[in-house]
Amino acid sequence: MGTRSGWFEVDRAGLARVAGRRTKNFILRELIQNSWDEASTIVSVEVHKPINGSGLSTIRVTDDSPEGFSDLRQAYTLFAPSAKVVDAQKRGRFNFGEKLVLALCSEARIETTKGMVVFDKGEKRRRSPKKREAGSMFEGLMRLNEAEREALVKSARQMIPPEGKKTLVNGEEVFPRKPVVEYDWCLTTEVAGEDGTLRSTYRTTTVRLYDPLPGEKVSLYEMGIPVVETGDRFHADIGQKIPLNMERDNVAPNYLRDVRVSVANHTAHLLTAEDANAPWARDALADYQCQEDTARKLVGLRFGDKVVVHDPNDQEANQKAAASGYVVVTGSQLSGSEWEQVRKA
Repeated sequence: MGTRSGWFEVDRAGLARVAGRRTKNFILRELIQNSWDEASTIVSVEVHKPINGSGLSTIRVTDDSPEGFSDLRQAYTLFAPSAKVVDAQKRGRFNFGEKLVLALCSEARIETTKGMVVFDKGEKRRRSPKKREAGSMFEGLMRLNEAEREALVKSARQMIPPEGKKTLVNGEEVFPRKPVVEYDWCLTTEVAGEDGTLRSTYRTTTVRLYDPLPGEKVSLYEMGIPVVETGDRFHADIGQKIPLNMERDNVAPNYLRDVRVSVANHTAHLLTAEDANAPWARDALADYQCQEDTARKLVGLRFGDKVVVHDPNDQEANQKAAASGYVVVTGSQLSGSEWEQVRKA
């Protein structure tokens, strides 16, 4: 019986189908986060239209990190051990995101200080001794229509660059933003143990809240990278790894509630009646971490300052309260979890 090296093979077309289930907006986010995680000071992103009738757009991301890739094999090895997994303040986990990008490319090359890897049309990969003096560059040819190119550029400009990471998109700088509120909060994150296995743990991190710019969809951010659209009042930028699903596009409901209650507790003075009636604020009110002052504020915004609880055993009292200008809140107007926090407050 013949032997073959390695237990697994990855079908690039199959991986491309997995990547194709998502919008292509993830492409630049995966590449930019790699550059941000390195010791770079300048990151340049380019998205160019097809030339010579090829139908293939060019995507190029370049940084000036002095070391470049620590191990060039990580450019093409899925789930290889990564130094990022032991650091909650690094964005990567599985050496997976950039492979999804490669799967969508017709051709690509990665240049770094350790050498160059070229991914040819014929499903071939070759190494080259050619090296960059500093930094890394990813360049890929990908079939994109005009709407997809525009969406990619727009998505890249929605990112919030960390301090000291000058980021350019097609030559225009994406400037850092000033947070509305900044605070520390304990949230679940993922960090590898000594055996390299990722485990969930609670860790205090910095959360920064931002007003969305015109046309932006409010999102949960992981260290400047938008990862999950929430539709909430503020962008919430979490300063550590977010426990995302494998496809890196969603979080567990309990995690989102933890973030939402932290936002409500720190922005109660900024909220409006519209906010208080929104799903995100109701989710926050239902959480055991909702502070008493926050609960009172949310109830007041929803029902007014003169509010009482409906008493099913005393209809006369209910009628008198209503006649005196009070809002009588019935059981169906709040969920069981909301009632629990309201009673505490």
